[in-house]
Amino acid sequence: MKKSRADAPGAAGKVFLLCCVVYFLLDFPIRLTGAYGFPDGIGIKNFLPFSCGLFFGPAGVLGAAAGAVLTALAAGTPAVDCAAECLCVLAAGLGSHFIWFALNRDGRIRFERWRELGLYFAMVAVLSLICGALSAALTGAERFFPTVCAYLLSGVLVSLNVNILLGGIFCVEPILPPYSRKPGGIDFVLKPSEPSPDAANEQIEDAAMPLKIPMKRVFEIESCLEELYIRIRSAMPAADVYGSIELGTTNSLRIRVPGEKYNPFRAGEGEDEMDLISLKLLRHRALRASYAYSSGENRIHIVV
Repeated sequence: MKKSRADAPGAAGKVFLLCCVVYFLLDFPIRLTGAYGFPDGIGIKNFLPFSCGLFFGPAGVLGAAAGAVLTALAAGTPAVDCAAECLCVLAAGLGSHFIWFALNRDGRIRFERWRELGLYFAMVAVLSLICGALSAALTGAERFFPTVCAYLLSGVLVSLNVNILLGGIFCVEPILPPYSRKPGGIDFVLKPSEPSPDAANEQIEDAAMPLKIPMKRVFEIESCLEELYIRIRSAMPAADVYGSIELGTTNSLRIRVPGEKYNPFRAGEGEDEMDLISLKLLRHRALRASYAYSSGENRIHIVV
């Protein structure tokens, strides 16, 4: 049973606030110093709507638009310029969100194939033209070309790299629209009666074969799962362990364990030297290892 970040209580509010603050911090110092010399709607912040739209959905895009309003109020920007910038943020963010997931129903944000890169470039180009048209309609025809260039270059040179980092390296789970489905992967539940995650390992191997994932990579994710399972079982012998695995260029393992708080990445009292060695190996294999306790669940995410 897989949970999205959008299912967590208050997640939309946190996403809104995060994107609002990031947009403000990217924009206000530039306006304050006048470092660029460009119109107010143009700057490094133009990459953010694309990334917010892909990963954080409408809540993130609205947060970025709120950041634009907040910056405009703080900097004394004319209302018409503020309105143009907000419309551009909404068009770029919501457009990228709905277009990408309408054409990629599996819910993945990866750029492993030329088709995905071509789709992204075409999407950014079309949305940049729309942003230019909106800006020109409200503030004058002279804003069309600078706005198009700003969103196009930011989307290709900055946002693409941010998206690869978030989706391909750190395996950040995007907030999906209703018509999209969850990314393909493996879901499993390990009951207290199961001494090892052998059943889940068999699923991993079956799923990895058609994807032609090297056995070394398969062994790495299986080893991480086994080490985690041993540590969780020793501390929480009666708990059910819920897991999901996504396989690809990087492999993502997510585990949820309802019950009292337990961080498997920290050495517990009374652990011997062998336990500490296994913990070090687990950390060494992972590109990313994170732990959080939320809504009565221990949530673990490992990327290898």
